[in-house]
This record gives sequence, C-alpha cells and structure tokens, in this order.
Amino acid sequence: MNRLARSLCALAALLVSCESGGLDGPPNIDLEDPPERLSEMRLFTWDPGEGFVYNERVVPYELNTPLFSDYALKERAIYVPEGETIAYDAEGVFRFPVGSVIVKTFYFAPDMRQPEVDRELIETRVLIHTADGWEAWPYIWNEAQTDAILSPSGETRTLSFVDPQGEPREASYLVPQRNQCSSCHQRNVGEGGEAVLTPIGPAARHMEREYDYGDGPESQLGHLLELGMIGALPAFTPAAFDFRRIEADGVDAIPADELDFAARSYLDANCAHCHAPDGTAGVTSQLFLNHDNEDDFRLGVCKRPGSAGGGTFGRTYDIVPGDPENSILYLRVQTEEVGAMMPQLGRSLEHTAGSALLYRWIAEMEPVDCGPAMPPPGG
Repeated sequence: MNRLARSLCALAALLVSCESGGLDGPPNIDLEDPPERLSEMRLFTWDPGEGFVYNERVVPYELNTPLFSDYALKERAIYVPEGETIAYDAEGVFRFPVGSVIVKTFYFAPDMRQPEVDRELIETRVLIHTADGWEAWPYIWNEAQTDAILSPSGETRTLSFVDPQGEPREASYLVPQRNQCSSCHQRNVGEGGEAVLTPIGPAARHMEREYDYGDGPESQLGHLLELGMIGALPAFTPAAFDFRRIEADGVDAIPADELDFAARSYLDANCAHCHAPDGTAGVTSQLFLNHDNEDDFRLGVCKRPGSAGGGTFGRTYDIVPGDPENSILYLRVQTEEVGAMMPQLGRSLEHTAGSALLYRWIAEMEPVDCGPAMPPPGG
C-alpha cells in the first residue's frame, strides 16, 4: 500500500472512530477478556498527521535509559482508573492498582534520523493489572495503520531502515508471542520464589525526567502527582543516566567520573529484568546487573559464567577488568549471533552505542588478574 493510500485509510478510520465515539468516553478496560481490536480500549487514537492522542488519565512518559529493541521507537503511556493511585517505590517498579494499564507502541521510520517522517506502527504491547496479577497482550497494527489486532501468537518481520548513525540496517524484528512475555517480565517473589509477571520500565530512577505535556517541559512524576495518579513523592528522586547524552554526543563525551553510572544504568535497563536476585537468569547464573548491586563478583568481575552455554566465545570470565575483548558480558551484548547474544529476545541487531559504552566501561576499569584462562577445546 502506498503512502497516499495509507494516509487516506487512516483518515477514514479516524472519521469512523469519531462517529462511533473515539475517545469520547473513558478508557474501556476489560480485566477478564481483552478485545480483538486495540481501539476498543479507548486508550489513544493514532493518525500519521496528528500522531498519538491520549484519553484522560492515560499519561505518556519516557525513560532515562530505555530498553533497546532493534532501534524501534517507542511510545509509552500509563492508565490508572479514576479514584486510584500509583504507590511510589524508591527502588523497584511502582506499585499499580488493579485496573491499571501500561501500553507501549513500537514503530519504525525509513530513516531513524527523521523519526516522525513516514513512521509505521508495528505493535502495541498492553500490560493489564488484574485482580490475579499482570496480564500481557500483544497487538499488531494492520497495513492500513487504522487499528491493531490482538495477536497472541506474535510474528517475526524483516524491517529495513537507516539507523540514527546513518547506517543501513535490516532487523529480524520479533513481536513476541504472549507466552514469551514472561521471559523478560517474570520475577520470583516471596519466600517460596513464586513466579509472577511484573512491569519493567516504570521505576522512579528511570522516570525521573522532564516531558512536554503541552505547556513546556515538566517533571513526569510531578505531572502524575498533579493529576492525582501517584501518591506522595519524596523531596528528591535520584535519576538514572540520561542516554540521550550518548545519542547526541557519543560515548567518548561521558566524563570519566560518570562512566560507571552510565554503564550501570544501561545494564539495569537492558539486563536486570532477568539478571537480578529475583530474575529468572539471575537465579541460574548468579550474575546480578541491577543498579544497586554492590558485589563486584556478582556483577561479573572475574566471575566464571554459570549458564552461558555456547555464549562464552571461548572466554573464561564475565568481566575481565581492563580487557573488554576477553569479557563475556561485552561480547554477548555486542554479538548478533543467535543463541549467544544478550538479551536473547527483543533484539536481532547490535546496539552500537550500548556496546560501545560497555566496552569503554570495562576498558577503563583498573586491570585485575582474574587467574588462568579456560583452556582451548581439546587442549
């Protein structure tokens, strides 16, 4: 479908939406049975010219250091039912009341240096907090860009584009199956280690930043407080490193005294949903990449991997200070080899800025002799 036809279809869909109500009414969230069409939830409307228009109490937000997903652009928003509030948490993800929704739309542009030009919506992931816990539902946008359809089986799509650095890319982009969501969103909680689905991004340190809601930049958390959607906030909330600085100026522009902070923020956002004491990979590997881990060994320094399989690249330790080329952690983030790359889901391409950050971080660590290397195969 050409660009003109797609725009006409989107305009027709917008007119139909207005005639049938569109956002003329509160969000329509069924906690038991999600609708076939995303538009039935009345969370937002989308039009190539107008962009995203959100319903009342559906609040967009951004993250300081976001999760990389094959260079996909993302539009995030939170809905909280009238009369309910989010409970602030200084360390973990905020505690959301039943009926809350976290919605994230993934889209691409032919040239990511011009992200608003000819953008194409690929999928919208919806997390709904039910009385029994969080439920994840994937929706795939139709070719006409008029609506997204519930698609529990997911799909893989080949996408070609120019990345933010001007390099041509071809991604094998994965819309995850519904049962794959647990591989990233599952945490082991309580004394018995019960596995539960949880959100990943909306934590205080990642959301402590400004967003323009129409009257100029303002605090995202302060905006939620003003709307009555979040409880009391502390006088000061520490913020994670703002990755936009790297996107604008490059890794080499980070001052040396901020390098560890930047790298740890990146690992926290991109790896710690699995590699944490209560994460699925953290339990098996004992590699903890959460921002508040203070144990260098559990961070990977001179640590032999517990469950890397073929992803060791013949190396011995997760991190060899001063030597990124012999550090398994760096190599797994840098590679595009299926079965070896990390994260295992959510990317098919190297995040060049992210891997460059980790390379410099490890290279500038004080060198340490970790001990003998693993002998070569057959050695």
